[in-house]
This record gives sequence, structure tokens and C-alpha cells, in this order.
Amino acid sequence: MEQQHPFDDDSPPLTRQRLLDLVVFEYRSKVVRRLGVTAEWRGLEWTDDAACTDQDEATPQLCGRCPVAAPCLSAAVTSNDRAAWRRGPGRSDRDCLWAGLERTYRDVRDLELIRLDAARLPQRDLRHSRGGGYAQNGHR
Repeated sequence: MEQQHPFDDDSPPLTRQRLLDLVVFEYRSKVVRRLGVTAEWRGLEWTDDAACTDQDEATPQLCGRCPVAAPCLSAAVTSNDRAAWRRGPGRSDRDCLWAGLERTYRDVRDLELIRLDAARLPQRDLRHSRGGGYAQNGHR
């Protein structure tokens, strides 16, 4: 009997574009998760309550009265959704929102790295010596 592997199914081969989309999604997921934007979008239960569930496409009017607007917007930003509308903001507005989130994430990451680097610095006992200079570790 031939042994089946978990990846032996009828799915198409992984293309370069699909791999790139997955990498972008993982990066965006990390940014959104790190900034604590919202976690509800990761589960798909919220999609059942979306105003556009039984519609062909989302529109600003549908999004305006949607009870799950926050997780929808988070999912759209994280997945780089190409749809025209998600939670009201159009594609270009979501691109601006993503740029702001990414900038904030990079600033937070940079501050964390600075703190990490500062914590690694050797602790020096700098005291003012009598001769006008500073003594290090009690020596001149």
C-alpha cells in the first residue's frame, strides 16, 4: 500500500506569487499582532455576521452598518485584501492605514532594540575624581 503524504492533494503547485503573498501576509500579521490592533479577525466566525455575507461585493453602505467592521478592517489590512471596500475605507485608504501601522511597528521595534542594546552595555561606575576627571571603577 502506498503511503500518502499530508501534502499530496489536488491543490495546485505553489507559485512564486503565492509564496510572496504568504510571506507578506505573515509579516503583516506580525505587525498587526504586535501592535495589538485586534485579535478577532484571526478566527473566521465573525464573517458569518458581516453585512456583506450574502452579497456579491461589499459596498460603503453595507460596511457602514456592519456589526463586525473592526475585525473585517484588520483582516483586510493584514491580508492586503484587493477588494475595493472593506469596513468603509477604500483600497487607497487601507494602504495609508497600513503604512502608518508599519511605521509605528518599526518605531516600536527600534525602541526595543535600543533598550536591548543599552541593557547590554557594561555597567561602569563613573564618579568624579578629585583631579577634575572621572574615575572608572574607582581608578583614575
